[in-house]
Amino acid sequence: MRVNIELSSIQAADTIIVANNRQALAFKKSLANLDRTSRIPQVYAYQSLLEKFWKNSKSNQDKRLLNQLESRILLKKFCEEASVKNPETFIEELIKCYKLCKSYGLEINLFANFASIPTKLFVRIIKRYEKFKAQNNCIDQTDIFNLTLDYQKLLSKNNSQYFRYGFNEPTPEQNKLFKILKCKPLFAKKMDAVSKNLSFLDQESEIKAIASWAKITSIKHPEKQIGIVIPNLNELHHQVKSTFDMEFNSSLLETHKKPYNISLGISLSNYPLIMHLVAVLRLSNQFLNGSIETELLTEIITSPYIKGARSELNNRALLVNKILELSSARIKASDINSLCQECSILNEIFTALNNAKFAKKLTLEESLEAINSILLHWGFTSDRILSSSEYQVYEKYQIESLVLNKLSIFDKTNSLEGALAILVNHLNAVIFQPQSGPANIHILGSLEAEGLFFDFAWVSSMTSNFLPGKVTMPLFIPSKISIDYSLPGTSFELIAKESRSTLNNLYHLSTNLTFSYSTTFNSREQLPTPYLLFENPQVIHNHQMSFREMESVEDLNAPKIIDFEIKKGVKTLQDQMSCEFKGFSNRLNLKEIDNPSVGISKIEQGNIIHKILEGFFNEIRTSSALKELSEAKLDELIEAHSESALNAISESNFKNNERIRLKRIVKQYLTLEKGRDFFEVIETESESQVNLSGLQFTTRIDRMDQLKDGSKLIIDYKTGKNVGLSKLISEPLEQAQLPIYAISNKVDGVAFANINSKDCQFKAITKNKYDLPMSNQSINRMPEWKKQVSQWSKELVNASQQFQNGNASVLPAKNACDYCEYDLLCRVDKADNNG
Repeated sequence: MRVNIELSSIQAADTIIVANNRQALAFKKSLANLDRTSRIPQVYAYQSLLEKFWKNSKSNQDKRLLNQLESRILLKKFCEEASVKNPETFIEELIKCYKLCKSYGLEINLFANFASIPTKLFVRIIKRYEKFKAQNNCIDQTDIFNLTLDYQKLLSKNNSQYFRYGFNEPTPEQNKLFKILKCKPLFAKKMDAVSKNLSFLDQESEIKAIASWAKITSIKHPEKQIGIVIPNLNELHHQVKSTFDMEFNSSLLETHKKPYNISLGISLSNYPLIMHLVAVLRLSNQFLNGSIETELLTEIITSPYIKGARSELNNRALLVNKILELSSARIKASDINSLCQECSILNEIFTALNNAKFAKKLTLEESLEAINSILLHWGFTSDRILSSSEYQVYEKYQIESLVLNKLSIFDKTNSLEGALAILVNHLNAVIFQPQSGPANIHILGSLEAEGLFFDFAWVSSMTSNFLPGKVTMPLFIPSKISIDYSLPGTSFELIAKESRSTLNNLYHLSTNLTFSYSTTFNSREQLPTPYLLFENPQVIHNHQMSFREMESVEDLNAPKIIDFEIKKGVKTLQDQMSCEFKGFSNRLNLKEIDNPSVGISKIEQGNIIHKILEGFFNEIRTSSALKELSEAKLDELIEAHSESALNAISESNFKNNERIRLKRIVKQYLTLEKGRDFFEVIETESESQVNLSGLQFTTRIDRMDQLKDGSKLIIDYKTGKNVGLSKLISEPLEQAQLPIYAISNKVDGVAFANINSKDCQFKAITKNKYDLPMSNQSINRMPEWKKQVSQWSKELVNASQQFQNGNASVLPAKNACDYCEYDLLCRVDKADNNG
């Protein structure tokens, strides 16, 4: 980004005055690139130069200079005192008209004979403002010119020269300064610029095309500067940023690392960090006043910027649920500490706020101290390292918050709530952009772009609304005065003249120039600027999909396995019986991902019960010993083994609730065990080697008992939903684990021990049907043991051989597709198989 001007004749002692800060930056870069040994000339934007004059001038130094934002706050206050509706909207036009009056030399007394209500209101507010400045010995930026006239005349006698650049139509005030300083105009070098003029069907297509062009151009010419001018950038800022981030895949990059920079920032209050900061202050103020909005409280509890955000993440998520269960719009401040008992850091914050002593009436300066104290209590931004952009935003806030100190001179008494309102309004008015990096793609508005030069440039939104635009009369300045003083945009002649000047500046942006416009914007038709001829609308074609007839390829068999030792053997055979392809998928060794859960997962709950019962039956090994335990001793053992099993789980409300649930369920199950005839536990959680038709794997048996007659029984704990007998005798088998135990161990029965909060019961197939306490229905449905073992052996051997041979047809049994990651693929294959 630079200027296309002959600068070699400008001396080090000279001064260049430009229209805006962007032009000043471009001049400095261009001057720095010149081969010169002396220091570069001084370059100032017009308003910055006036402020320099004020600082260097020795007269009127007793007066206080209000900055733009301070003036805005004061004018807004006077608007509110005048009962203006929507002062935020009203004040924009008021400030614009006030500046026009000062820069064009319009005296407020000129408006006295005009009876319109807006004009009278404007005069009343401005007179109130001028009176305030006089009473408080203040001036604002519009006063500097007249107060530094003597200093300007003194400077004109120096030998150094002044140059001006970038002023299309200088105001009378600017012309007067240029005349005093004998400013010489600087002009861009003449170019034979030829533009490409494109049109698009809509704004979205136009911005996408610009982003694509910028990316391609940047790749081809990484050392070149690319300018993109969007006249209505303020309106399209979000869409432009989103489109460029999508094109460059830069959404997650910090601002200074993005391959482009956008000159126009957004309101400081719109940055997430500031939104959280303001919410923290509002919540604290409500807490101090005794009542808090529930929605605001839940928002702050989960804020990543406050102390303890990471260490108390889970407990604070639970706290949100707890608060929402109250179903109340507001919560008493006195109830907060009891709600936050499981969040010690959060509890400490509210306790500290409760102990803080803030007066009801505070000056704005005292309010700022209170605000800083509140943020300190919350440990705001202390829980993690801020990103570069966040750091810049917070640093900007700290600077801008000092406005309360500055305004305290004028506003003697206030409240914390009133100070917050002033601060928030101020943050809304501050436009901020984190520092950009060394990107070669620059996106700017039309006024910022005028006078700059790029290697490649694209100007969008070249509609009749932009050039020539419309006649617009200032709202508060009478039309007759506006026309008589030739205020900008107040006549067709003026906007035509301004349009020609703007177009000429745009033509000087680059020797590689593209203009464009979209025929529609937000479904409204747009006309192109009459100063250019455009090609027919550009149609951006999306990728076309071509359809062809599907070919069917029969591929039902994988290669035979080479390694006969496998992991997860039970699951593999279970899957093979329910769906051959699902069984084959186990050969891929895919990593299983558990479904996310809040608190202790179902798998963890099951493992904990297994550990409790393993520990218990390693200590109490016979039914006789179990029955001899007193209730107190039984409870003691259950608690001891529960605590041992829960030891690896971190302390939380989840753990406390699980501790209570486990004691109840385990005791209920042990009561069921007491109803059995004599048994002795001979193995717990023991490994068993299995060889099924050559396929080898290891299983883990939850428990093996020896009964009074010497027979052996394997028990498998099921802690989820109840598993019925039908799962063991269905075709195909729905539960292969116990059948595999039965055919690979010398036992006389297998049983599921269903253990859950609803019920504890046995479901078994045994040689002696009465070995376990079960319902008559279960006993009557039980198949004959030897016959069932023989049937299991046939099914499992067949499944083993199919897996070894690579059978992989997609013919799932009922429910086989539940929770299967290959479900979508299988549906297609099933459809083909079904014809």
